[in-house]
Amino acid sequence: MSMRHFALLLGLTTTGTATLLSPLPTRAASCETGDLFDFSSIQFIATRPIASNNCLRLFGKRTDPTPQGFVGYGAGHIETSLNAPGNPAPYYAAGIDFSPENLVNPLGATRAATLLNNITGFSNFSTFLTNNSIDVSRLGFSFGPKNSDFNKSWNLGNDINGENYFSSPTSSLEERIYAANSNEVESFLLLDTTKILSFGYSDIYSFLEYGATTAPDDDTEAIISNPFSVAKVAGLLGQFDGLANAFLADVGSNKVQLVSEDAAVVPDQVFVDGSLGALNPVVSIRFPLQLRIVSTPDPSVTLGLMSLGIIAVGCRLKNKIRKK
Repeated sequence: MSMRHFALLLGLTTTGTATLLSPLPTRAASCETGDLFDFSSIQFIATRPIASNNCLRLFGKRTDPTPQGFVGYGAGHIETSLNAPGNPAPYYAAGIDFSPENLVNPLGATRAATLLNNITGFSNFSTFLTNNSIDVSRLGFSFGPKNSDFNKSWNLGNDINGENYFSSPTSSLEERIYAANSNEVESFLLLDTTKILSFGYSDIYSFLEYGATTAPDDDTEAIISNPFSVAKVAGLLGQFDGLANAFLADVGSNKVQLVSEDAAVVPDQVFVDGSLGALNPVVSIRFPLQLRIVSTPDPSVTLGLMSLGIIAVGCRLKNKIRKK
């Protein structure tokens, strides 16, 4: 039975694993977008990837030496988009270290993805890694519910078509919004097993393009976030503190956006255990992603431009009235 579309948070295709890394990050020219997924096809969700010349690329899968990747768990609505396989959409999403499977089958996972030796920009961060001989494999990312409360992770809410997701039997694209209470979830960057940076909240937007056929070969998937803030975790010392400061120096007054694309993805594993009840099934998915620095308009500037526009319209109306 095909379980391929339990995917919801997928990313950039990569042929490496999270362990073929060296201490000196290399530099790519820019942060790629749209190589696999056609973002212009999105109809209902307004958020889009923001262009950037600063990005960290990460990757994780269940078959890494220590399990990585993310999980979709619980059964939501049945997929009805054109060429969809008709599986239940995962109701919840989290990094594998937050997986309900750990209750009955402890995985020893500590992260969802590991930093790859492929960094664009992030000059302060990259320099700190190099000068302090920090292997990029020590860095990781994850997200999930605080206090291991599996029912509080990012989810489909009321799971209503037209509200929490957008799907039609005449369209091969499904759009999903995974949301949570911002006080009940977390996402972060790790050095070894220590959290060094905490990321602000964003909904997770998932896009599944089922392609021209029912086969998985022509499917593409993407996930993006809104730009979010970054904060240093308190109480850090030494390299942990220095690396966090270097990251923040690169971000400056900007924000960070998670961007991900993938194609023809199948689950690493599907786990079912009666004791998990409504949290079944737990589907493990490989997880490539970018964390990119993005600039967002200053609200005061936006408001100022709107005010100018209103004034201009008012002037035109006055002139028109006078002419009459």
